[in-house]
Amino acid sequence: MLVLFKNIPPNTKKKDLLAIVEPAIKRHGFFYRLFSLPGAVVDIAFLNLFDNDNNMVNFHAVVMIMPDDIAVAAIKQLDRRVVNGRRVTVREFHIRSEKNDPRRNHEPPPQTLLNQRVGDRRKHDLVPCPVLNGAESA
Repeated sequence: MLVLFKNIPPNTKKKDLLAIVEPAIKRHGFFYRLFSLPGAVVDIAFLNLFDNDNNMVNFHAVVMIMPDDIAVAAIKQLDRRVVNGRRVTVREFHIRSEKNDPRRNHEPPPQTLLNQRVGDRRKHDLVPCPVLNGAESA
């Protein structure tokens, strides 16, 4: 399962994330050690996105944790944890395609319908930016 760490500090490295994730994915107790698979971090990738609306860079990390049940438990344990002095949000990462977006595949709704949503919740003007401060190094 892919786990997203949102708004990490720019100086976060892979070893910093591993130090936080590995204790969360270890199974404790005799029962778990006998009958379940141990959790493992398969991969860590950093996402640095430039937000054109705010003119700032958002730093995120995507961690692949296997198996899924351990990843779900790790999300619950790691959400709102402090990483390098900043409280981060931890969620499941969903890969979405614009092809599946119902707002883009269908004709626009009739003007007679009231749209109560003031603004779009999704950010469309995010641009990938190069790695800063050595965040990609181990």
